[in-house]
Parts: sequence; C-alpha cells; structure tokens
Amino acid sequence: MKLLLALLFSGLPLLAPAQEKLPPDVAKFIEHAQMCEHFAGEWDDNDKARQREIIAAVDDSCGQAQRQWKRLAARYAKQPRLQKIIDEHANDAVRSYRKSR
Repeated sequence: MKLLLALLFSGLPLLAPAQEKLPPDVAKFIEHAQMCEHFAGEWDDNDKARQREIIAAVDDSCGQAQRQWKRLAARYAKQPRLQKIIDEHANDAVRSYRKSR
C-alpha cells in the first residue's frame, strides 16, 4: 500500500502544467537583477580586496540589470504579463543603482 501511494504521489508533478518559458532577454534580466540584489546586500569591511570584488560585481550586475530593465520595459510595454514579471524583478537595488566609480 505504501508503495502504491509513493508511486501515485511521485507522478503528481507530471500532472502540473509546465512553467511557461520566458523570452531569453527577460530571463537574463532576472538573473542579473537577482545577482544585483545579492551583491548589493554584501559588505566586507575587514577585507579590502573582497570589498573591491563586491563593488565590481555590483557595478557589473546592477549596471546590466538597470540597462536591461529600461529596454525591456519599453519593449514589452504592451504585454502585461511580461511587464508584470519585469516590474517584480526590478528590485530596489536595480532601480536605485548608480555607478560607484
């Protein structure tokens, strides 16, 4: 009986609808926005070399995400579903980024 239940429940994920694929440019934006938020939240006062790495990572990921955000917002302005996804991932770190150097 336990085996039957295990087999039944293991097949449930197959019944769930497949997650809709995003356009590659939107998926890349989401990746950069997540990295931007991650690195913007890091700080290492004790290790100056690591802090330089963090600043470079913030400049790279946040800069790319911010440029992508503006471009994608215009590109997908008439597609509410994609616009919502883009807006949800344009976190504070992306929206407020200013180059540090």
